[in-house]
This record gives sequence, C-alpha cells and structure tokens, in this order.
Amino acid sequence: MMTADTPPADYDSLVEWARRQQRLTSSISEFAIAITAIRDDSAALQQLVARTRSLLDVDMAYISLNGTDGSGFTHIVETAGVRTDAYRTLRMPLGAGVLGRVAESGSPAQTSNYAGDAVLTHDSEVDRIVAAEGVKSILGAPMKSRGRVIGALLVANRFSKAFTDEQVFITETLANIATVAIDNMHRVDALTSSLTELRTSASASERELETQRRITSADESLMDAIAGGGGLASLRSGMERAIGRETQLVDMTVRFDMREAAAEIGDSERPLFALSAKTGEPMSVMREGGLEQTIMAATRRGELVGAVMVEGAISASDELVLRRCAHVLGVFLSAQDRERGDLARRRKELIQQVLSPPPGGLDVTTVTQLSELGIMPGHPYRILIADGAESSLRDFQHRLELNFGVTLLHAQIGEQIVALAPEAAFERVQAELESRGARHWGSMLVGHSPALHMFEVVPDEFALLNRVLEAARRSNHPRTLVSLLTFGAIGAFLSKVTIEPTRLAIQDFIGPVIEYDRTHGTALVNTATVFLDSGRSVSETARTMHVHENTVRQRIDRVGSLLGDDWAAGHRVLDSHIMFAANRLIGD
Repeated sequence: MMTADTPPADYDSLVEWARRQQRLTSSISEFAIAITAIRDDSAALQQLVARTRSLLDVDMAYISLNGTDGSGFTHIVETAGVRTDAYRTLRMPLGAGVLGRVAESGSPAQTSNYAGDAVLTHDSEVDRIVAAEGVKSILGAPMKSRGRVIGALLVANRFSKAFTDEQVFITETLANIATVAIDNMHRVDALTSSLTELRTSASASERELETQRRITSADESLMDAIAGGGGLASLRSGMERAIGRETQLVDMTVRFDMREAAAEIGDSERPLFALSAKTGEPMSVMREGGLEQTIMAATRRGELVGAVMVEGAISASDELVLRRCAHVLGVFLSAQDRERGDLARRRKELIQQVLSPPPGGLDVTTVTQLSELGIMPGHPYRILIADGAESSLRDFQHRLELNFGVTLLHAQIGEQIVALAPEAAFERVQAELESRGARHWGSMLVGHSPALHMFEVVPDEFALLNRVLEAARRSNHPRTLVSLLTFGAIGAFLSKVTIEPTRLAIQDFIGPVIEYDRTHGTALVNTATVFLDSGRSVSETARTMHVHENTVRQRIDRVGSLLGDDWAAGHRVLDSHIMFAANRLIGD
C-alpha cells in the first residue's frame, strides 16, 4: 500500500516506518476481509467506525448516509467515540459543514478549526451541537456507489490539528471499502428476500434459484478481484464459474482485446459493442465456422468501457447472468482506470530504483516492496525488456495485466516495457510467446536475462540485455523472445564469463577498428560484423547495410589496414568473427 507519508532518512526510523506501513497494510487488508464477511448492517457499520477510529488514532469516527427522499439532508447512522446523543443523531443539510460538504461534493474535506473556518457553510443548530461535543478538527471522505455519493466516512478530534496526508489516504481507502461492503450487504439482503419469496412460492423453480446463485457468484468475483489483487485474470475466472462456460473479456478503456484465443477483435464484433451499449441488450454474431457468439457491453454512466463475450447461444437465465457479469466488469474497469495512473507511476519508480540504485544500495522499503512481488535475493528472477512498435508494446503490456494483474512488476521506461519477473512468471511469459499457434507480435522483440539472484548485478545485466536486443534487431532475428543464448556458442560463452576481462580481450584484438570509428565517425566495426555474418559476401553486406558495394570494399580494405590483410582469411577469420560478434553484444 502506498501512502503520501514521506519515508524518513535515517536507517532506524526508516525500518520503523517500513514496519508501520506493513502493519497498516495488513490491518486494512484484514479489515476489508472481515467487513465484507459480515451480513448484518448494524454490526458491519459498527465494526467499520470502531476500526477506523483505532487505525487513525482519533477521538471519534462516524458514518453518515444521504437521504434518498430528495429532502437534501444527510444523517449520521453509526458512531464510535461520540459522547452526546445530539451528535449521534445529527441531521445536516447537504453542503453545510464538513459532513454536508463531503456528502454534496463527493470530494474529501477537512478543517482544523471548525468553529472558526470561514470557508465552510455553517448552520447555527449544527454549530451548537458540534460545540457541545467539543469537536475542533474534522476530516471526511465520500462514499460513492454507481456514480453517486451515498454518504461519507468522517473522523474528528477534540483538539485543533490538521490531519496528515496519510490519514486522508487511509480515510478515503476505508470509505471505499465501506461502500463495497454496504453495496454487498444490500445485494445480499435483496438476494435473501428474493430467495425467501421463491421458497414460499409454489411456482418458484430450481432454475430461478440457480440463476440467483450465479448472479451472486458474479458479484463475488468482483470482491475476489478487489480483495485478492488478482486483476482481470481473477475476475474472468470468477465469471466463468458464474456463466458456466469459457468467457472472454474486452477492456475498451485501453483499446485492447482481452481474449486469449485471438489478438484482434473481429470486424464483425466491433460494431456490436457500441450497439449493445446503446440498446442495453446482448448481441449475437455468427463467427467463422458457424459458431455463434453473444456479446454484452459493459458501460459506466452510459460510456462503453468493455464487453463480456461467450460462445454459443444463451438461455433467458444465461442472459441475466451475462448482464450481471457485464455490470461487474464495468465497475471493475472504471475503478482500474482511475487507479492505473498511480499504479504505473509507482511501478516505474520501483523499477528505476533497481536499475539505478543509490550508492548505498536499495533501502529497506524498496527491498520490502520487491519481496512482496516475489523479487528477493536468493530466489531466481529475470529482467524482461520489450522493444518494438508502440501499438505492439501497448498490447504486450496489457497482456501482462491480463495474466498477472498487479502481481508482476512492469512499467514503460522510455520507449520500452521493462519487467522484473520471478522465474515462475517468466516461464508463463515464455510459454505464451513461444507456444505453437502463439500470436505474431510483428517486429517486437522481448529480451530476457539469465536467472538472477542478486540486486547488485541488475544494472549491468540490464545494459547487456539492451545490447542483445540491438544485436537481434540488426540481424533481423526471426523470433520474438531473445537472450544471449540466441547468439549460439558466443552467447552461451558470454553468459558464463566475467564481462570486463572479455571486453579487454575485445579491445586488444579489434581495438584499432573501434578507435578509428570513434575518431572518424565511420562504421567500420558494423561493416566488418555484417561482412563476417554474411560469409564475407560483399554484395550481401551492401544489401543489408543499404550502401554501394564499392563502399563495402573500401571499408573492408580500411579494416585490413588496421588489423592486417589476413584478418578475414585462414584461421584468423574465426577469431575475428568471435571478437566482432562479442563486441556487438558487450562492447563499450
């Protein structure tokens, strides 16, 4: 969990800060699980305010819900730490005070001096009740459901002091959890009522009960994805259990096809997304081979954000479940889209710290965050770098999101996608890129390091891996996944030796050519490398480098003048080829 709290500079304080962050994360996680398991409204709300008060160490905490009768009021429904009955039952006009302001605006608000805060809209009766309670400082965060504010979670102190950024963040997080819990309880209440009617009705059928169970299963898939952090993969798995058949999800917020079987959305399917969103009805299309497919758009506030697709015709019962799954997907994608920016930023910062660690090495907080993602000393992990066209990189990054959710550390660094992947995750990526029938990723290359066990080697391995990608690009390597081993014996050799002595050997052997290029701005090294790769064919070298054959001959003659005329003949040709190939991979 990330907070706005700035880590301290000294080591002891830093360790204590990291431990406090872990305890806080654990407490909120345990609280989320506990609160969603409670089915009694009153008990759940009491648990919520009590835990909130304890977590933030404040004098009081309370929940207020907005009226649904259009009266323009919000009223407190549950409290912890409140002393007066008047405050416990406070009913406030929307817009008045901190509570009314949060309930009306839908944004967090706070004051460290309620009575003297001229920014707030004051109500004389409300001010009297607040004064009688002795409240000075108040912080509130909105509770939003289905695009509207249903109430607020508030904390208060009987002394004047501004709330910290961390306290604001925690209050917002708990307010979001409270909203999910309340929505879940309402759905369970509605389901319980429905089940009671079905049991008492002679005409109730087992099929209707099964439909309700499947709809509840779709709702639970949303809770599992949120609580477990499994992302779209977890959500899809839950939906497949609810629908009872293979399900494909499309995330339109990123313009990416989420189906595993196909890389692109079919031309016959794309218009149906918009039509389903407009009509609110499922759409059917006949795919190649005569197989029917049903599509239900996922929308939020009328905007198309995704779709759920299932193979085959559907029954009336299936349609109800499909509609619910589309609604759940819409909720999930909207929440994910709001959080994606912060998540991408945090991932990028963490990777950058590993690639360019400070002089003293990685700090405790960074190591802790990495370990939570399975990246730790002594456990094998790999660096992955994806390099290619923007559209391919975007598709690849969202395929990582689909397969791993937030459990894989990856981010866009410059014009590349960089990931640190535990060995098990790398094996899954490898299988997807190299399996029979795998999608074609165009000119995109994905380079991977050997299995690593220490953080200290990451910067050098990252630089070497970029050289591998550059070499694979120049040689028009036909496969997507590349590594040192891609380059045969020389790559296998370089993967087992210490790099610096090998660089010195390269300098000793072909140093005059490297220095000539550096001094004169020529391309002798690259020409010699391509010339040897092509079996010493002048014409093939010229075609590969897009230059005239005479230019190639002049450059080869110049290399001979620097290394000796026999540099590309007899037994020396093998030595030269090895050194030029090694330079392409690890040269300075």
